[in-house]
Amino acid sequence: MKVKWLFFDVGSTLVDETKAYEARFEKIAESAGVSKDYVIEKAHGFYEENRKGDKEVAQLLNVDIPKWFSECEYLYPDTVDILESLSEKYKIGVIANQDYGTEDRLRAFDILKYIDLVVASAEEGVAKPDRRIFDIALERAGIKPEDAFMIGDRIDNDIVPAKKLGMKTMWIRQGFGGQWKIQSDDELPTFIADSLPELASILDWYENQKSLLETTQNTRDLGGLLCKNGERTHFNRLIRSDKQCYPSQKDIAFLKGKDITTIIDMRTPEYVESDPSGFENLDGFTYYNFPVEEGSQVPESVEAVPGSYMKIAASPVMKDIFTTMAESEGGVMYNCSAGKDRTGVVTAILLMLCDVNEEDIISDYMLTKEFNKERFKMAAIHHPGLDLNIIIPRETYIKDFMDLFIKEYGSVEGYFDRIGISNDIREKLKNKLI
Repeated sequence: MKVKWLFFDVGSTLVDETKAYEARFEKIAESAGVSKDYVIEKAHGFYEENRKGDKEVAQLLNVDIPKWFSECEYLYPDTVDILESLSEKYKIGVIANQDYGTEDRLRAFDILKYIDLVVASAEEGVAKPDRRIFDIALERAGIKPEDAFMIGDRIDNDIVPAKKLGMKTMWIRQGFGGQWKIQSDDELPTFIADSLPELASILDWYENQKSLLETTQNTRDLGGLLCKNGERTHFNRLIRSDKQCYPSQKDIAFLKGKDITTIIDMRTPEYVESDPSGFENLDGFTYYNFPVEEGSQVPESVEAVPGSYMKIAASPVMKDIFTTMAESEGGVMYNCSAGKDRTGVVTAILLMLCDVNEEDIISDYMLTKEFNKERFKMAAIHHPGLDLNIIIPRETYIKDFMDLFIKEYGSVEGYFDRIGISNDIREKLKNKLI
């Protein structure tokens, strides 16, 4: 199991607060002498600006914020079934900003029986987004941050602080918190769900995905692919991946056990600075950052993708990347951000060097489409004007790239001649895989 604990927020996560907010808006309207519709409209506008709409509209109208109508709270229709199902696989915790008596309210909803730990702000004297409330929960659960998910509707209270601690995060877009506009990579959760059933489906996919590392989405071995001479590529020699910011002890032990101790990171400096690799200063690993500037930006159109891949192949640092791979004593893991474009181009060139069947090269490339489903969903949220067809892998992207590659260089050997890689280095590189 990739995680041991699921920590939930309460309001707008397990409990539907719609009617409680409506009651609060109605009281604000009565106090200010305006219509309820006016209050709701203004509040929505504030929420869309990542502000607390109920408090902001009360301040705008110069009235006191009304009390919270907890009697108007209800469970979401799927809360009980989802908690019952998840409690059979995970330990369930609650980290919530709540008044005194949180356990009593959860008991009244008849869901406390599925919950192993409750950490609430009133009882603890500290509230989200203060990291101390998360530290308290993790300490009482007896786990490390990477062993848990934080699940909540608030980017500011739930996602950002948990992510900074190294927890995995799930943003459930329910209630007013679901209107948040993500403005930076720091706010991007690990996953996004629009309902509790979708949350359960994502967790099921996450637990059963084929990524070799439990803390990444898209780490795969280049072994087992059929070459035209009938041989197959070796396992545990070259591994492609997305970024690895918080490798778990299990991931570290796995890589060391396979003698994969050289890490090549192709991300640009600004991305490395904002999301440092967990292997950069880790004992037992040698970390290199060879930034491939080409391919770090989204191509301007669908038609431009194969050409952008050619620019990646022509990057001045490709010589360093392939030379380092060839001369490393053990296995190598190489990555970009999503393990898709720059990693995809390097992988295609490696597999072409080993004369792997074209259909297998294409199939390997297309696996990224399945492994990165959640990333593509987050891209749609983070960049609403982006044409997703540009970033979601298509067979034609890699096939057309390989056609352009052969047209430009004649062969992989011609390409290596062009970028200044000797016969000795290319033979060492080839021998990594076959």
